[in-house]
Amino acid sequence: MTIDYVAVGHFTHDVTPQGPIIGGAASYSSITVRNLGFHARVVTAVGKDFRQDNPLLDHIDVNYRISDSTTTFHNIYTPNGRRQQYLLGVADKIYAEHIPSEWRAAEIAYLCPVADEVDSSVAKCFPNTLIGATPQGWMRRWDEEGKVGVRGSCRVYPKKWKSAAEILPHVDVLVLSEEDIAAFPEELERFIELTKIVILTKGKNGATLYTEGDIIKSSAYPANEVDPTGAGDVFAAAFLVKYHETRDILKSLDFAHCVASFAVEAKGTMGIPTMEQVIQKLR
Repeated sequence: MTIDYVAVGHFTHDVTPQGPIIGGAASYSSITVRNLGFHARVVTAVGKDFRQDNPLLDHIDVNYRISDSTTTFHNIYTPNGRRQQYLLGVADKIYAEHIPSEWRAAEIAYLCPVADEVDSSVAKCFPNTLIGATPQGWMRRWDEEGKVGVRGSCRVYPKKWKSAAEILPHVDVLVLSEEDIAAFPEELERFIELTKIVILTKGKNGATLYTEGDIIKSSAYPANEVDPTGAGDVFAAAFLVKYHETRDILKSLDFAHCVASFAVEAKGTMGIPTMEQVIQKLR
């Protein structure tokens, strides 16, 4: 089965002790789709310092906008699993005009900002497409030093998702984490009212899915966690692929949990599995 998948959001540089590595929801999700055997495309904006020939992006079609900077994060995890981020640079915003016309007929689109870079106009570019989204980048703001506010840090800089009412009516599946919603838990009800399926991920504690008045809880697969970065985007991409194929929520949840369990067991994108690995592990 051939699936065309388009992710819209920034590729990033994530700072590590060994040097910068590729990050961002667009990279994690598109690498997931590619590894599972489907056709992945990305609309992104990066600086001239971004390595476009990175072998991790082999066989992924990318439409690049060149900016003054690459969006760059420094992620620090506390012993209790909380994440503090520092933003060291931000690439340009992505608007509807930047989405290639021939890509707008894709079977799946994933709107995945990390630094408020995806304009609400993009949601209207895919009228006949299964659209997924993660709101984390629409719910972040940062101070002069570049600190991104998330609950659990010494200083908190969350913001409400102002464009939710414009975007969510076009979205079929919204995937967000407990961390994303921690500062504004009451927003969850609004999101549920505005879109068809909402999935709240809870790390090793699984996920809760809300749709048409139903609440469905699902369990995660056991994993030896090394790096949780990007796991939510791997989960979202896997869910969208399986849901497009089957329209079966339970099968799609289980598939997504299985794929994500591999992703957390290695640094960066290195743990994202192939379809063969997933099939062997599925419950």
